[in-house]
Formats: sequence, structure tokens, C-alpha cells
Amino acid sequence: MSYTVNISTNILRDQEQDIDYVVTPNAKEIFERIFLYNHGATKSFNLIGNYGTGKSTFLWALEKNLKNEKLFFTHLDSVKKVEGYEIIKLVGSNKPFSEALSNVLKLDNAESENIIYSLKKRRENAQKKNFGFLLLVDEFGKFLEQASKNNAIDELYLLQQISEWTNDERYESYFIITLHQNFNSYGKNLSNQDKLEWEKVKGRFVDLLFNEPVEQLIYFASKKLHEFSIPSDCLSRFEELNELIRNSGLANSKISNDLTTSLFPLDWLSTNMLVNSLQRYGQNERSLFSFLNDDSKYSVNRHKNNFYPVFKVFDYLTHTLPSEINSPENPHRPQWFSTFRALERAELLFDADYDLATEVIKTIGLVNIFSKAGGNFDKEFLKKYFVYTRGKDISKIIEKLISASLIRYYKHSKKINFLEGTDIDLEQELISISKEINPDFNVSDEIKNLVEYPIELVKKYSFETGTPRFFEFRLMKTYNPQKIEAPSGAIDGYINLIFQDVDLKELITISKEKPGNIFVVYQNSNEIKDELFKIKQFDLLIERHQEDKNALKLLSDERQFHLNNLKEIVVNQIFDKNLNTWIHQGVKKIIPNKHKLQNWLNEICYQIYSHTPVLKNELINKEYLSAPINGARKNLIRALLKNRAKANLGFDTSKFPPEKAIYISLLQQTGIHRIPDGLNHYDLVQPHEGSDLYDLWTESDKFLESSLSNKRNLNEFIDLLSKPPFKLKKGLVDFWLPIFLIARQEDFALFHIEGGYIPYLDEDVLDLIHRKPESFLIKSYDVSGLKVNLLESYKEMAQLEETVGKGTQTVFLTIFTNFLKFRKSLNNYALKTKKLSNKATNLRQAIIEAKDPEDALFNLFPAAFGYHSLSIKEDEKVLESYSKQVGEAITELKHAYDELLNNIENTIRKSFYCKNEDFPDYKEEIREKLAFIKPNSLGEKQRIFYKRLISPLDDRTSWLKSVADVTIGKSIEDLIDEEEPLLTATIEDFGESLIKVNDIHSYNKSSEQEKLLSIRFINEAGEAIEERLVVNKLESNSEFLGEIKNEIDILINGLEINKRKELLMELLSKNMNV
Repeated sequence: MSYTVNISTNILRDQEQDIDYVVTPNAKEIFERIFLYNHGATKSFNLIGNYGTGKSTFLWALEKNLKNEKLFFTHLDSVKKVEGYEIIKLVGSNKPFSEALSNVLKLDNAESENIIYSLKKRRENAQKKNFGFLLLVDEFGKFLEQASKNNAIDELYLLQQISEWTNDERYESYFIITLHQNFNSYGKNLSNQDKLEWEKVKGRFVDLLFNEPVEQLIYFASKKLHEFSIPSDCLSRFEELNELIRNSGLANSKISNDLTTSLFPLDWLSTNMLVNSLQRYGQNERSLFSFLNDDSKYSVNRHKNNFYPVFKVFDYLTHTLPSEINSPENPHRPQWFSTFRALERAELLFDADYDLATEVIKTIGLVNIFSKAGGNFDKEFLKKYFVYTRGKDISKIIEKLISASLIRYYKHSKKINFLEGTDIDLEQELISISKEINPDFNVSDEIKNLVEYPIELVKKYSFETGTPRFFEFRLMKTYNPQKIEAPSGAIDGYINLIFQDVDLKELITISKEKPGNIFVVYQNSNEIKDELFKIKQFDLLIERHQEDKNALKLLSDERQFHLNNLKEIVVNQIFDKNLNTWIHQGVKKIIPNKHKLQNWLNEICYQIYSHTPVLKNELINKEYLSAPINGARKNLIRALLKNRAKANLGFDTSKFPPEKAIYISLLQQTGIHRIPDGLNHYDLVQPHEGSDLYDLWTESDKFLESSLSNKRNLNEFIDLLSKPPFKLKKGLVDFWLPIFLIARQEDFALFHIEGGYIPYLDEDVLDLIHRKPESFLIKSYDVSGLKVNLLESYKEMAQLEETVGKGTQTVFLTIFTNFLKFRKSLNNYALKTKKLSNKATNLRQAIIEAKDPEDALFNLFPAAFGYHSLSIKEDEKVLESYSKQVGEAITELKHAYDELLNNIENTIRKSFYCKNEDFPDYKEEIREKLAFIKPNSLGEKQRIFYKRLISPLDDRTSWLKSVADVTIGKSIEDLIDEEEPLLTATIEDFGESLIKVNDIHSYNKSSEQEKLLSIRFINEAGEAIEERLVVNKLESNSEFLGEIKNEIDILINGLEINKRKELLMELLSKNMNV
């Protein structure tokens, strides 16, 4: 950046020095950024650059320029309207920043307030003289290190105050510091809280990068070396040499004859090796100036009349920067050591030519470290380089080094380099391993495992339509036209890569029938196969030589080279018209580059997917919906079902959830959700013809119409939308399917493949459709002609009113749905009882078996009453008779359960001898008749029966059911006809027993000495003989009767239980004259 005999500049020490400063573009740009193009409020700057990049010299030149002592950049008088600048400067030290600055300001107290006040006064005085104000701090990193070490947050606060003070737009003031690394790096050992403080202070400064490019270092060198002239005998060689270097690609390509001439005795390669190495190991131009001013035997100044080639640079570096080269931190250390070992081994190989051999080795070592990757450094280059620079033929030396396995040419790096640490003969190994490889491998399979092709997004089409279209590269394993599939899912087209010989004429013909497929035929399949064979060879060798680390590195590098070659051939050269043939829809196409391919894919997409709607909503117009958008889909469906007739579907105007954004782009802006003609509320209707979704709606309607004669699976609808000319993304289909079904729900019937007709389209049903659309069918109906007459009869029967805007299909499906509702309203008893007329039984069976609305209303139901072909009859009397019979049958079915309850009611009234017929009255009678019963004295069933009888239930149906349920031991809704007599008998039996128990409990309650018992027998004649006995408790417990009872107990206790009962029953019946 600057050239001076002083290796390092100090802005305090050298302020009176006259430095030969060279202004670089980077320095000029930084000056202008600070003083000319600083349009922001920040006027505090941090110049960051490595050691030796010339930051201090820049500050020296900056001071000279601002004081108008010497013009290096631009005069600011006219631009800033100031006559000069007052500059306060200091250099970093181990003192605190506040102390160092207060010393410069000549303050006794280093408090922040005093420093800011002093700076303020100085700036005001400068302004009075029409001067600007500048505070320069070089090597500010030393102050930051001191602050970090002592955790001096106050120092940072002072820095922040000065920066904020400087940034006052009313004054022409600046604050510039220089650092060798990022601001935060000086505080990396601080606590997290303190790091935040450092980060806050850093934000007050604008960072300006001060590192100079390599080209600039070369430019500096040329300024110093321009005094050297090229000897006439070297001129032609020098020009040919630089042309050789330029063509090799080993060095920077930015080269001019004037520049290379001014660099002599350095050539263009040695120059690049020098500056790259000094930038890596030294201190940039500081080290470069040391080199230019060096006067040792390695100095360039000792070679004024001869070349200073690469090996001379090697010698200079090893003698001046040994610690940097040998440092463990040096990433190139292994290559340097390889070079040193090669030099040692060369002593045993060479005698007379040893010096020349070492020059060759040094050149190889340095070129491999600092030359550009991809440059060609082969035997021919190396030989010519030495011919031009040394006038020597090194052919024999190179061959000897190769024979001794010191060096070899590496294809992967395109460079000669050292071969050390392994004894494998690579060429022989490759020949031997070839026998183990089957040459008939499948090229496509191998490439698929090695090369990853990108998915090609058709950018223009995707931007214009909102639908992302992707083309996938597909490697054809075997060429089989019958197995070429159309694109599906997220992929919208295939670019089929064919690596075998095919009949191009046949392929062109086949391609006409495969619009979603592009074919690329590689004409260089043999070359591709050779590279794959090489990779297989190295794979086997790598497996074989796992223990030899040096061999592994060599083999891996060589394999990588051939892999890169393969990628170059099959990927990068895919646009080479001489190597590949592109075919689509019967036409050969020349695709020279990626841009042309994109344009072509765009045209193909518009041809194939001509009906794709324009919908620029990336939330839904993609293949897979995110979890939040899937939730938004459910919310939108819920809003459609609930608020279809409302503006904006009832969304809150103050909120903007994703479902609202989707609604606006998909339904509102497209005109689907609007107030249609003839209505005074919003609805989902067909969009206008100019709408982006008009074609999609029309095609959806066609699918609905196609289900007129046969049911269509909803999966067929999805397939239709997922194929050309629409091929909607699955995310959009997931929205469109439920929206269209909701919009047209009154124009079709929905079926489940197993569950049959679904009368309602609600949120749960739509969720099931989303999960398994293949399980659902739809069917539309043609309710016209004579069928309308029968339909009108059903309408009158169902008492349906005319609905504005609703057609016959709506009424038709509503009627069938009402029949299904009626079926669901019947309990099990009504659905199973045979105590019905034939017409009621037949209608019930027809409703149960009904699967299809059309078949049910026009065939099954009429046939249940003996009317066949009723839908094509016009006779009003026949229709009237049919309607009457349907009505009677429905009424009978409705009241079947009521009849059962009536029978139960009559049985209960009869059992308790009730005179009243009204429910509240006879229930009260029963309560009175059972008033003396003690529930705890009853058996379990009788007790429950009794509690149900006297329960406070005031609903007749519920009370009758509760009493009957406990009697039969199950719900009477599940009662079968055969169980009804048993129910009646049990109620009568329970009733009679409770009446008798009431009498017993009543008598026993009135007498303390006596107990009433009731016994009933049925004789052979079926006559009931009942005996009521009053037992006197005192007599029963008397001594006389007690002895008799004991004797009887003793006599019968020896008998088996059944014999005992038999004996007692016989004695009791005999005494009752049964």
C-alpha cells in the first residue's frame, strides 16, 4: 500500500517524515467512504486489517491530506467547506485508554466527563476557525486488550460516549480507530453480560476492511523493481516464459506485459508464489518491502541481470521465515516437510546434477503449495520453465525422480507432486485389479450412486402462475419405451438420461406420446463407462490398501479426480450439442446452456399444463402443506360450513389468520364467494368466465355430471385434477376438493363404499374424505320428466316448501334424507316387531335396505306397496293412493312403540285395580294402594319394582319404561314380540304380590301381638286356594308349641332337603284341603 524504507510506520514518530506513499484503489475507496459518501449518522470508523497492511501509513497520509500538506486523495475544501482539520492522535499502549487520551489532552483528571468536555471545547475552537475535527487512535487493540484484562467496562463506556459525541451531525467531526481483528475478538474471555456491552459499543462503529488483495502487493513490487531492466538476451525468453505461465492457469490471470516487464527479475509465476507466501506467512506488504530491500545472498537485488525463479523464492522463504514454515499452525507444513525429505533423498540419487535437481524439487514443492487449483503443472511445463529461466534441460532429472518414486503426475490435481511413504506401483496395481471387475456393469446404476442431479425448478412458469413446477433428472437403467411413466406427485416432468445406444428415430416417435418426458441421449457413453471403470478400480484398491495411509491418500485423490471427470461429462457437459441429443415430443432440440433449458422447460409447462390456474399463494399452492396450513385448512372448512352465507365467512376484520389469507386469494378474489343474482346473501357459486379458477370449476362440474349414470370414486376426481392439463399441486387439491363439495353438496349424493349413503356433509365427513378419498363415492341424479310427478307426491307427503334457488335434486335428496331420519328415529322394537300390517312391514324393510336415493324413491318404496314402474305413470289417482298408503305405513311405524307402552299401561292399571285412566291419577291410586309397604322387607326384584312404581317421574313414557324394564330385566326398546306375554304376566304377578304384601304390612303394623301370613296353592284343577292365617306371637312361642316344633325339627332334619320340603308341602296341603 505504501513504499518506504521504514518497515513500519508510527503516526507519532513519523509525522515529519516524507514517506513515498502509493495510493491504492482500496485506500482511495476507504477515504471516500469516510469523508465523501458517508450519508449515515455514524462518523465513527473502525479500520480492520492484518499486520503490515499499511493502516498506519494510511493514517499518516490521511493526516497530510486533511492538513493540505500533501495531496494523496481528494481536497475536501470545496466539498466540506472547511479550511482544514484539527487532528488529535495517539497510538495504543498498555495504559488505559482514558489515561492515554487525557495525557494527550493534557488533563489532570482522567474522568470521562472531563475528557468529553475537553474534546467538546477543542471541536468548538476548531469550528470557529472553520476547521473540522478528527480523533485518530492507531493500534487501538492494545487499549481493548488492557480493558478486557482488567474488566474495565468504564473504558468501553468512554469509547461509547466519544463515538456518540462524534456522531453529532451539526459538526464536521470524525473518530477513527484501527484494529488487527474483529472488535469482539478482544473480549472473548469476558462474561456473557460483559460481551453484550462490548457488542453494544461495537455497534457505534462502522467496520471498514483494510486488507489489500494479492494484485496490490504485486503492484507494489513492480513499483520498486521497475528500475531493473531486462537484458536483451533474456527478453524473448521472458516473454515466452510469461506466455507459458499465463496458459498454464497456475497464477493470477490478470496479467499485462507492462506489469510483468516491471517485475523483472521475477517472472509471473515466482511473483505470485512470493506474494501469496508473504501474505500467508509474513505481514503482507511489510514483509514484501523487507524482501525488496533485502541485501543478503538471497536478495532479488543480487539478480539484476538474470531471472529470479520459483526455487529462489523457496530459498528466501526458508531463510527468512523458518519459524512460520515450521510452525504447527502452518497448514502447509506437511508439503514443506515432503519437499525437505525429497531434497534429502535426492542426495543419494544425484552427483553432478544435484544442485539442478534440488532446484527442480524446490520448484515442485512451492508450486504445489501456492499455485492456483486446477492449473496444469506437468512435465512439459516444468521442462520449459527451466529452459526459459535457467537455460537447462531437466528431462533426465525428471525421469530419474519419477523412476525413484520421488515424484509423479497426479491427474486429480493436474500437478507433479511428491510421492512418498508408499511402495505401490499404481500403474501395475490398476492393471492387476482390472481382472476383478465385471465390465458389463449398468452405467445408469453406477452413475446414480456417484452423481447427484439437482431437481430443476422452472422458475419463470412458477413465478407467473404461482404453481411450482419441478423437472427431475432420471437415469434410465434400461431403455424400455413401455415403462416410461408420466410424471406424478411433486415431479412435473422427467429429463430422462440415456447412456446406451438407442434408435433415435424410434425414440423421436415414442417421445410424441410422452409429453411430460424429455430425453437426453449421451453420445459419449464409452467415455463415461471408462471413467466409471476407473472409479471401480480405485474403489477396490482403496479397499485392498486400508493399512497404507499414504497409499490411501493417493488412491482417494486419484478416485476423486476421475469422479470429478465423470461429473464434468454427465452434468456440466450435458449442454454440449456434440456430445448429447435432446428430444421432446418428436423434435430434436439444441440446449446450449442452463438459461436456454429454463426457457424451454417454461414453454413445455405452458404446453402440457395449459389449464393450470394462476394462483399466487405459496401457503397452499405446493405439494405438501405444513402443519399450520393444514390447521388453517380445517378452520376454513369449518367457516364454510358455518358461515357460508356471511361476508368474509364471518372472519374477524381486525385479525388476519392464515385461513383468512387463503380465503381471500382462493374464494374472494376469484369471485367464488359472492352474492349471486337473485339472492340477498353470500354463497359459493361458479366464478365468472374471466376468473383464474373458471376452467377448474368447469372441469369439476363435468366430473359431477359424469356421475349421473354411475357412481364415481372421489379418488378419480383427485386423479383428474392431478394430471395434465391441470396437474394441481396436492396442497391445492386438499383445499379445492372440500370447497367444491361444500359448494355443490345439494347436487349429488355421497356414499361410503362400506357404509352406504351419507346424508350429511359435515366437518367429520370431510376429514374422513381428506384422509381416505378412495373410500367415498358420489352420484348425481336426473330428476326430470315423469319422475317429477312422483317427486311432487313425496314433497306433499313430507310437507316440503319450495326453496328459492334450489332445484329438484335438492328436494329429491332432502326427501330421501328425511326417510333415513325417520328410520333412525325408530327404536329397536319398532324396527323388529311383527305386530304391523304388511305394508308397514314392507316399507320398513325397504327403508332399511335403501342404499341409493334414486332407487329407493322410484323403485324400492313403491314396490313395497305393490306399485311397480310407478315413476313412469301419470295417473293422479294411483299416485294419490300410493301417497296415502305410505303415510299410513309411516304412521303405523311411528306408533308401534306407543302401542307397546299402551299395553304395558293397561296391564299395570289392571294389576292394581285402578279406576282412573289418566297417568297422574292412576299413579296416585297405586301409591295409595301400596302405602303400608316396608321396602326393606321386600325381595330385590319386588323392591326395585315397588320403587319404580312410586318414583317421582312425571313423564308417562319414561315411567312406564322404567317399570317395564325392571320387570323383564332389559330395555323394552329391545323387546321382541315373543317376550311380550311374559312381560304382561310378570307385571300382573308383581302387582298382585305387592297388594297382598301391603295388606300384610298394614295388619302387622296395627297389631303388636299378631302377624298375618298369606299362603296360596294351585290344585290339579287349576283352582287357586288361598289361606290367610293370623299367628299369635305369644301362643307361637309358648312352651307347649315350642316342644312340638322342636320334635318336628328333630324328625325332619335327618331328611334330604327335597324330601323335607315334600313332606311339609304334603302336610300343609292336606290341612288346607287342597
